[in-house]
Amino acid sequence: MPEARQQALHPDSRVGLGWDLHRLEALPPTGSAGPLVIGGIHVPHDLGVAGHSDGDVLLHALTDALLGAIGGPDIGEVFPDTDPRWAGADSAAFVAEALRRVHDAGWRVVNADAVVVLERPKLAPHKRAIRENMARLLDLPTDRVNVKGKTHERIGPLGEGRAVEAQVVVLIARAE
Repeated sequence: MPEARQQALHPDSRVGLGWDLHRLEALPPTGSAGPLVIGGIHVPHDLGVAGHSDGDVLLHALTDALLGAIGGPDIGEVFPDTDPRWAGADSAAFVAEALRRVHDAGWRVVNADAVVVLERPKLAPHKRAIRENMARLLDLPTDRVNVKGKTHERIGPLGEGRAVEAQVVVLIARAE
């Protein structure tokens, strides 16, 4: 294969996209949801998140973005919800494993950009802490991580406050 063609097939950077959605439900004692955790930060809310692990929608999307950037399996293949080991697990462990796979494949994370869709509570008071925690997990300066909060304009399950969604895009580059 000519070198130019081979180089085109093995670019120096890649993009990964992650997406996740979780239902919001009543907290115990009447419900079975856990506390609302976004990006590893507890966000006080009268509802909790339904999920097999800690249900951190943002870290799940980040994990999928990292795995996708290297052409790896998705989060459900690596951490199946049928495996009791992951029941109630801290999603930071998922990010750590995905990041390890990125590094083992010869890549490094350049930046991450995220959107969290949540009707209420407002994400603004928590965005800085979420951003700083994501940067810590990715071992990046804070200015290489961005988190935006959006509502769903009262449309559908997201807009009715019955779910939370996150989308994350990451850029990776060949490690030097």
